[in-house]
Amino acid sequence: MQHKKIGPLLLSGLMIGPILGSGIIILPPLVYAVAGNWAFPAWMLIVMVSFFFASIFGQLSLLFPGDAGVMDAVEEAFGPRVKKLASMYLLGAVLFGPVAVMLTASQYLQLGSGIHIALIALPILALCTWLLLQQLTSIGSFSLLISSLVVVTLFGGGITTVFQHHQEMTALPAFSGHNFGYALLLLFWTVVGWEVVGNYSADIQSPEKTIPRAIAFSVSIMALVSLTVAAAIQLVAPTVTQGHSVDVTAIITPLFGNTSTIVMAVLVASLCMTSYLLFTGAVARLLASMAVEGIWFLPRTFADKSQNNAPAMAIISLTLFHAVVLVAVYFDLASIEKLVALADGFFIANALTGILAAVKLLQSRILKAASIILACIFTGILLHASPVVVALIVLMALYCCAYRLPAWYRSCPKN
Repeated sequence: MQHKKIGPLLLSGLMIGPILGSGIIILPPLVYAVAGNWAFPAWMLIVMVSFFFASIFGQLSLLFPGDAGVMDAVEEAFGPRVKKLASMYLLGAVLFGPVAVMLTASQYLQLGSGIHIALIALPILALCTWLLLQQLTSIGSFSLLISSLVVVTLFGGGITTVFQHHQEMTALPAFSGHNFGYALLLLFWTVVGWEVVGNYSADIQSPEKTIPRAIAFSVSIMALVSLTVAAAIQLVAPTVTQGHSVDVTAIITPLFGNTSTIVMAVLVASLCMTSYLLFTGAVARLLASMAVEGIWFLPRTFADKSQNNAPAMAIISLTLFHAVVLVAVYFDLASIEKLVALADGFFIANALTGILAAVKLLQSRILKAASIILACIFTGILLHASPVVVALIVLMALYCCAYRLPAWYRSCPKN
């Protein structure tokens, strides 16, 4: 079967939905509760950060194309041991993070049914596995459809709410550095995601043209949606009855009325599915690349591609692990909170290694300066992670520093 590659539109579809993710539903009310009317300026600042973050990893993806993605850049900057470490961080994040995403979708899909969220997540997991085994163009088309529906729905509801409540605009209160900083800390989770775009570079048409165009388009659309939703929440929140909390469902109610709760459940589930597809697909390609190089002693079958050019064994192995985690959640051996705590720390640690590689490798002074600033911010965020997660990250780093690569690998010529 002919292997089809994706262009700027499908790559944008692959990125927009997953990076918006459930955060576009959960974060606006939380950030407003923390920062009040300073929430919108915080969103504006994080949009600027997102542009630089996306540009940094886009440039690294162009410099080091292939299934390993940014890991090759890390190896070029710091050597094979740090590449192995960064790969372990990303794998650790994707072993647990996508399951938390699935369970979040399941919570919205419960709709008062009383069915355990792990049981609701299982058929979604099966559907996502089937999609991952299709050609990337099919996955991109699915994600583009979902992203388009989400963008139109949230932007339409947000802009309607803004026009209905624009008279409620008030002056900014006194500035609180603590509250504003905490709001930025919450919002920084909306930045993560661009670091895996490089894992798809082998499936992208003319990456040197496609990736910059897709980044510019995707960041623009996500900025438009995020700022519109944030503004709408900020305007509608003061009208909510005291003692009640505001959520994003309120801004689509003018469009969908009594069906808004169902529409929101479908939107969240769809966004969570696209997030699962993006990250699991990226790490499956990373595992295939690692199997080729003999890292982690992965069986060579992990490198085999199906007729759709999908790393089938790696995909199936990841989703089987996710199914086991769902079983653990069903028997109360794990929870969404614990899974998120594990995944968040590993995601940040992996992104930090990529950013540090960018500091060393990128020639652009602007992007190099942005990388230094982002490295400082990510370090600060990582230090606020769970002590258990920080301990695991440090132990993994110590293991990789002490680990001696096999002689046959050390002798392999590197490009």
